[in-house]
Amino acid sequence: MKSTSALMNELNGSEDIGAFLSKNKESLDTQSFADYLCRIVKEHKTTKIEVIRQAQLNQIYGYQIFAGTRLPGKDKIIAIALAMKLDVDTVQRLLTLAGEPQLYAKNARDCILIDAINKGIDVAELNRVLFENGAQCLK
Repeated sequence: MKSTSALMNELNGSEDIGAFLSKNKESLDTQSFADYLCRIVKEHKTTKIEVIRQAQLNQIYGYQIFAGTRLPGKDKIIAIALAMKLDVDTVQRLLTLAGEPQLYAKNARDCILIDAINKGIDVAELNRVLFENGAQCLK
């Protein structure tokens, strides 16, 4: 497996994208959001239903996320992350796999989200902090 920076260097010097993709297919990420999320659930020795409850998600919607039939938005990913007590790096990976922007330390609301993840608070407490700081609560 090549590092991201090694892939970027090679890609920048590549003349043929097809050849690059073929040569580097072992290093390219093909994992889906749902597959990664299910793997994390197993690693944390928890259950889907427990994550759905802790994240305060609608049960049907939560199972659709785990099945890969629905991609959650940023706020739902944050709720899932808080439910599972994930670290910021894992959250950033989930956001990327879902096609959502990563958390950005120059954005005030994202700073609150990062702090909540680092402190391991729950969804209700995060919403209280967001509200107190004039930021939009999780949807």
